[in-house]
Amino acid sequence: MTFYEIIKNDFEPMLRVGVKYCGGSNPEYDRVALVEQIKERLEGKVSFVPPESEGVDIILAVNGCRTACADLSGFRGIETWTVTGNEEGEEFVRKIVEREVHINGKAKK
Repeated sequence: MTFYEIIKNDFEPMLRVGVKYCGGSNPEYDRVALVEQIKERLEGKVSFVPPESEGVDIILAVNGCRTACADLSGFRGIETWTVTGNEEGEEFVRKIVEREVHINGKAKK
């Protein structure tokens, strides 16, 4: 591997995910704990940022119940994932890992 290839691999841009929470009026699960688990599982693959940040690739809308009331009107044109429970959080992790495998040809350790 050349020096350029090493540097390129070390500085690949991470996917930037903006986390947008609902108001939390009727939470059926611990939203913050779920996001912390997602962050741990995707460490080194995803950079979690405030949803209003520049260059956000995906908005992760974390809703406490199936009403899914998080206001996403300010994020038109940005890929959005809506999570209303632990199962959907797990699905988000799987899809991000699959996306990385598709882009890079293999999963990173």
